Amino acid sequence: MRRRHGSDAGRAPRRRKWQELRQQPRRGIFLLPSLLTTGNLFCGFLALVLASQQRYTDAAISIFVGMLMDMLDGKVARMTKTTSQFGVELDSLADVVSFGVAPAFVLYSMALAPLGRAAWLGAFLS
Repeated sequence: MRRRHGSDAGRAPRRRKWQELRQQPRRGIFLLPSLLTTGNLFCGFLALVLASQQRYTDAAISIFVGMLMDMLDGKVARMTKTTSQFGVELDSLADVVSFGVAPAFVLYSMALAPLGRAAWLGAFLS
């Protein structure tokens, strides 16, 4: 229990506007982290497509842009306090595609494909 001293003994504690906004965020803010995560997922898929077309530099750039979007979506979600279970699961899926499957496929198609079946294991372990 808080004690009130002085002239504000009968008043309720003052609330600031930013505290009210933090407690009741707008609905549109929920969309922004999910859009960034979807952009990350798209960058991973684009890297797969570009690697299949033997455009390895563009595929690497796409993975790098996906990394930037991954950093931004977490920061935006924490900053706006709009984390959700769906967002966490979508982020995990995007991370698997962008940082697991896409780099392994780029490595396989760029350097390991001539090795035959042994290259499958190398790409899987990378």
